[in-house]
Amino acid sequence: MHKHKQQGPQGNPGTGQIENPAGVAIAGVVFKIQKLNLDLTQNTDWETLKNLTVDQAKTRVVMGSETTQTTDNNGEARFNGLAVGAYLVTETNAPDNVVKKAAPFIVTVPHPNGNNTWNYNVHVYPKNTVSAKPSKTLDDKGATKLGDSVTWTITQTLPELQQGETFTEVSFTDQLQEGLEYVETTAQVDGREVGVTVAATGNGNRTLTGHLDDTTTLRGGQTVTFKITTTVNKPGKIVNTANVRIKTSNGGDTTQQTPDPDPNGGPGGGPGGAPTIFFGYFDIQKYVTGTMIVISGATFELYTGNTCTTKVDLQETLITRDTGKLVSPIPVKAGTYSIKEIKAPTGYVLNDTCTQVTVGENNTLTNPATVTVYNSKAIVPALPLTGAQGQTIMLTTGGILITAGIAAVAIVHRKRKLTANKNNIQH
Repeated sequence: MHKHKQQGPQGNPGTGQIENPAGVAIAGVVFKIQKLNLDLTQNTDWETLKNLTVDQAKTRVVMGSETTQTTDNNGEARFNGLAVGAYLVTETNAPDNVVKKAAPFIVTVPHPNGNNTWNYNVHVYPKNTVSAKPSKTLDDKGATKLGDSVTWTITQTLPELQQGETFTEVSFTDQLQEGLEYVETTAQVDGREVGVTVAATGNGNRTLTGHLDDTTTLRGGQTVTFKITTTVNKPGKIVNTANVRIKTSNGGDTTQQTPDPDPNGGPGGGPGGAPTIFFGYFDIQKYVTGTMIVISGATFELYTGNTCTTKVDLQETLITRDTGKLVSPIPVKAGTYSIKEIKAPTGYVLNDTCTQVTVGENNTLTNPATVTVYNSKAIVPALPLTGAQGQTIMLTTGGILITAGIAAVAIVHRKRKLTANKNNIQH
């Protein structure tokens, strides 16, 4: 038995001979064979076989004759040592990416070659419609703080179908993790916007189910994407997977999940893993230079990167309190940031050094990434001297003022006396 992926429309009927089939080999497909109660030494039983249907064959199975084999990495399953006879072959199990199992069929050992010879080493090539595994990616470039939007994109390449077969459903389910708030979903086929219907239910409306509105024009090989927009409203590690279901007109039906988180972790979940986003915390600690004395009243700004050029609008002012820290640690997406003081506490010199801070998954509310910033006390003008010399100066100055006052009074008194004498002479 040889198992390969269906590459396109069905080919010609098999001959039982070794062929070189197109398509990728499929491992893990389980086949069951059951001997039928037909005697191939009798022409009458060969005549019966000509028109025998699979449903009829099921009624002629010899009890206890069942044998199973699973295809290997080459897509091969071997049944050795079979007795001469007719057998019902049934595909009983297949990997999740198989949209539709091969239909049951009947094979004989030996198989007539059509030239009066018999083939006792029969090769059969039933094919499967196989769907590629869906993937999921995350676009969080525009996200920094809680409340920012991120987009999760589910991508599914449609499988090739047999001739006359059509798609009847392409849908997804997505259980959003706590910490995400659903906003909207859009869908595209090969980059062209198409209609999609989505229901958001469950706790916090985080259970999403959606489907393409029209599947009649879909073709094998096309790429379907569902773009789910959410906001992040809770810090921590957020991982997101989804399931995609594909159904076809000939009974095909498969559901596959996007990759799980990679055990090595890391943003994006590691190679081929589930997309992951981290939100951790940072804080600021303010001290007097050279001491452990905390300072309140310093105002800071946060920037992306490490150059203090692109400001993050946190919609709140970062001011240190009596502890020298912020009122509470600030949650942001894991990454590299920088802070800069823009207003110093009263009585201290502004420290406008650009300082880097790296926020990671382990920076929780109780273990924030903390930046320590120091301020020197402001230098004020010197006061006048207050010793003996200062008193002498003040007394001397006072003496000068007093002397000047006495002289002024004497001058005024003298002028009045001269005026009085003059008046007496005139009289």
